[in-house]
Amino acid sequence: MARILGLEDGDPQVRGGLMGSLRVADEAVILPSATRSKESGSYKNVVMRLSGNDAEFPTEVFSPNWFTGVSLVSVPADVAEPLLKNPEKRTAALKKLATKIASELHDSELSIGPSILSDDNDRDVENWTAGFDSGNNCVGLYSALQNRAPENGLTGMSRAYKRYYLVCKAGGGVAAQTFHSRLITALQNGKTLDQALEGGTEPGPQALRRVATAGKRNRARILALAAEAIGFYTIDTLNDNAAMDGAPQRIAIPEVDVSYNSIRKVEGAIRSTWQYNAGSVDAMLSAGMLVSSNPQDGFTLFSTQHDELKMNLRNEAHNSVPFVTKRIATSKDITTKTVEALKKKQPHADEEWTREHFSWRNKDLPGGETIIPPSLWGSHESECFLASWARELGLSALKPAKLTPELVCIGGVEPSKLRAVLRTVNGGN
Repeated sequence: MARILGLEDGDPQVRGGLMGSLRVADEAVILPSATRSKESGSYKNVVMRLSGNDAEFPTEVFSPNWFTGVSLVSVPADVAEPLLKNPEKRTAALKKLATKIASELHDSELSIGPSILSDDNDRDVENWTAGFDSGNNCVGLYSALQNRAPENGLTGMSRAYKRYYLVCKAGGGVAAQTFHSRLITALQNGKTLDQALEGGTEPGPQALRRVATAGKRNRARILALAAEAIGFYTIDTLNDNAAMDGAPQRIAIPEVDVSYNSIRKVEGAIRSTWQYNAGSVDAMLSAGMLVSSNPQDGFTLFSTQHDELKMNLRNEAHNSVPFVTKRIATSKDITTKTVEALKKKQPHADEEWTREHFSWRNKDLPGGETIIPPSLWGSHESECFLASWARELGLSALKPAKLTPELVCIGGVEPSKLRAVLRTVNGGN
């Protein structure tokens, strides 16, 4: 039986599922707010240490959303505040964000993100489109109140300052999907993790390197596009050194970058071991630390006592921190709620605020532009683990700041669900 540890009792379905899936040589740490999806069966906020040389691998523990994450850059107040104070500029910026950022949910012909294929130097072999590969993706302007001194060394004079950040949450698109398909096929054919990831091409070490950077590169390009959309022309950028030869691309330089659903080889382990962070952040692979709440609530950003965003976070949970919050409504529940609200001519309980702070692009269907995406209908609860578990997670010495959405473009409604909602509302079955 696998070794399973838990910081809290939590959802019994998580522990039961892990006990039924993991092998004797595997182990898992159940983090606060851990859940298992009723729809996909994937785990959230669980850290797994998986044997690299044992076969009969439990492929159901892996999410197809490999190395999804969040990146951010600071935005000067003289760029952000004129947009937020002027209703016309706010509306124009939201519209421009939605137009500027490509989305597979708006155009089903699009393939977002880099290919897993590359040349011998891990450079792209074809051009690709940056954008949203999921309805849970977002990019936009967030504000935060952060306590700091007016100048370094002026202790006892700290006060709250308004700060602004451009934040992007997105995944690796095509690379993540292809990597997942090849890895699952290899493991189901009897390969071990070592055989699948350290040799050959199914998927192989080069594919692992490509998927590990795909999400970060996609987010960095999205940040550069979003900065242009809001008039932030002084954003720091550099050339994407993995872009196709002869087709240079500029990408933003993130100040914080975290990812979840990540995998890495554990150095110094007695036997071959891989660490997989299901819906949780591996601090060893991240620059800075940030965790998510629901879309309306935003994110929580951590800084040191000296207001530095870079840090070396360590804890007993394999240096991992929960990222996502618990899902409290299934996709079916959200679709039903949307239909009922539309039939009552009440599109959303908080529609005015929602449309002032969010924009999106649904597929071009008659009436489709009025449908608010599922992520804004209360699908996830707010962050609730920090108050109880900050010390155990190594976060108690850090300063948290709540990032509140101001001007944010999010992924739209999945086309199939959009058609179902419109058909039902318009009198279909």
